[in-house]
Amino acid sequence: MRKITILAIAIIFSLTTNSYAQNSNIEYGIKAGANYSKFTPDLLVDGLDFAQYKRKPGFYLGGFLNVDISEKLQFQPELLFALQGTGVLIEDIELVSSGGSTTVSDFESNINESTIAVPLVFRYFFTESFFMEGGPQLGFIIDRNEKITKDPFEQYGNSSEVAEYDFDNFDLGLTVGTGYNLSEDLIINGRFFFGLIERDNNIKSSVFNLGLEYKL
Repeated sequence: MRKITILAIAIIFSLTTNSYAQNSNIEYGIKAGANYSKFTPDLLVDGLDFAQYKRKPGFYLGGFLNVDISEKLQFQPELLFALQGTGVLIEDIELVSSGGSTTVSDFESNINESTIAVPLVFRYFFTESFFMEGGPQLGFIIDRNEKITKDPFEQYGNSSEVAEYDFDNFDLGLTVGTGYNLSEDLIINGRFFFGLIERDNNIKSSVFNLGLEYKL
């Protein structure tokens, strides 16, 4: 599966850059930053809230190509590694001890997804430095794990177990954002990604990114 993912990414970059390579100015660079992600919508059972998804911090890093299409328009395909996912909160779990006493507590966990992200964005410059951007983004989830951070059952000598299942490893959505050229080679960039397809039957991704780009 990983070989197929790498091949797909290579094909995407080849198709999106070869048509510009001979006649356009192409620049290369690296980028990195922080993200703030969650799943949507909240998990419902019988129409009622069962679990809430909370944003959690992560990071991304990778590289990009930047292609001049016209004086104000650029095309920028990127290849990024991102650690993102969601926090999970289940509130007001009632626990009854062997003595009959009742306590109420919450369950909390973090789901981390290691993702290869391929944004394909177009940038339009309103001034020499300020731009807005948008385009499709593909995601290939190569690993997923969940860590329980608050387990209400531990006080009774039991521990919750994380369910293992075959998760969907492809994501597709749109990314929109803005940025500013701090210098000829250094750019600050913020984006919002929202998933268009449902994964694992009902979830979609929602990710805020903020970071820096450096042209080599």
